[in-house]
Amino acid sequence: MNKENQEEKFGLFTTVSMISGIVIGSGIFFKVDDVLFATGGSVALGVLLWVVSAFGIIFGGLTVSLYARKETKAGGLITYSEMAWGDMWGFIAGWFQTVFYFPAIVAILSFVAAIYLGLVFGITNPTDPRIWIFTLVIMVSTYLFNIFSTRSAGKFQSISLVIKLAAVLGLAFLGFIFGSKSNLVSVTTNISSNGLFHGLIACAFSFDGWFVAPSIAHEIKNPKKNLSMALVLAPLMILCVYLLYFLGINAMLGPAVVMELGDASVGYIVSDLFGPIGVNIVYALVFMSILGAVNGLVLGYIRLPYALALREDDKRFDKLTKIHSKYEVSILSSVIAFIFTLIWILLHALSVFKIKTGFFDFSHLQIDSLPIVLMYIFYISLFVKVIVDFIKTGEHGRIYGLIFPILAIWGSSLIVIGGFSNPNGAIYLLISVVGISMGIVFKKLLYRY
Repeated sequence: MNKENQEEKFGLFTTVSMISGIVIGSGIFFKVDDVLFATGGSVALGVLLWVVSAFGIIFGGLTVSLYARKETKAGGLITYSEMAWGDMWGFIAGWFQTVFYFPAIVAILSFVAAIYLGLVFGITNPTDPRIWIFTLVIMVSTYLFNIFSTRSAGKFQSISLVIKLAAVLGLAFLGFIFGSKSNLVSVTTNISSNGLFHGLIACAFSFDGWFVAPSIAHEIKNPKKNLSMALVLAPLMILCVYLLYFLGINAMLGPAVVMELGDASVGYIVSDLFGPIGVNIVYALVFMSILGAVNGLVLGYIRLPYALALREDDKRFDKLTKIHSKYEVSILSSVIAFIFTLIWILLHALSVFKIKTGFFDFSHLQIDSLPIVLMYIFYISLFVKVIVDFIKTGEHGRIYGLIFPILAIWGSSLIVIGGFSNPNGAIYLLISVVGISMGIVFKKLLYRY
């Protein structure tokens, strides 16, 4: 099997499961306290931040569905960026996803999954060698699973979605049943515009991953219909689930306690009801939830180097664009993806262990912030193109061609502004410019040689 001759094997439910399963991963479990800190403990303002941050994916999904209806070529964001602004912009988008975005997010979520697995066994220190062994095992096994059993990986995505929905909604309803409405009414203190922006970034992390499904558009059954529907249905479902969890956990514990406990809130909420065994069950469910997110990301990521190489009419990339007849993926593409993930988990390890070597200080390196914020710039470029086409030709009509993309740009821009208002924003911007420039140089070298 070679090039794009791949069977369409993923249906609407699997596609929705992929988007929801990736997004509803870990962020909702350890970003709730960050949102409350940003709003000074105001639950109402926190709800507003969740809704505003969802604009970027709800209306973004509605806008991107216009591209999905036109083209199902492998690549997702690469393909849509090419359609919007040409081959070079498409390559830059694919380069950034391949080298920065996917490997960084897969690495950080594998580590977070290992943290929760460690909690099941009473390991609480993130520098404990066992946590890092867990991390590597999670990474290696997930890649092997997606390479050698693609269909099973898709089925696991659907199963893990059911598990994580049960965990999130179960905790939410416990809060509503045993909590108090009075906990949802609080007095706010120390609110600043920067704080609210940082709250938006926390929400954005929890919503991240919604754009992975288009990377397997060429393997989705009836993609012009199913992918378009999934890009709309999944974000709406995710927002509802997040709001239920946010309100439920605050009703149960109260904002002050949630902020005090931080990430431990998810275990504390059931400790009084079910004891230590119940807490461990919850941690195990959270682990499975995050594992589903990692699986979905890897499912899309291993196809990206292949999708980039597919666009180059060069025999040097024949091995990279060759699809294995049995496993239905490019083995070389998968190996490249894994190598980049190893590099990013090494960078994260330097941060966790607070390594300082002369000029380089890795102690404040946050590998999850940079790629997420920068990805929204590529999303915005797609939304802008839809507006440009509407102004020129009236294509898609006023609602889809103008109103929806404007709302998507507004929601996405708030996240970008919030990201660069971070104390490390200037450094992240510099790293991004250097990284993207490397991609442009690499592209030009291909043509030269």
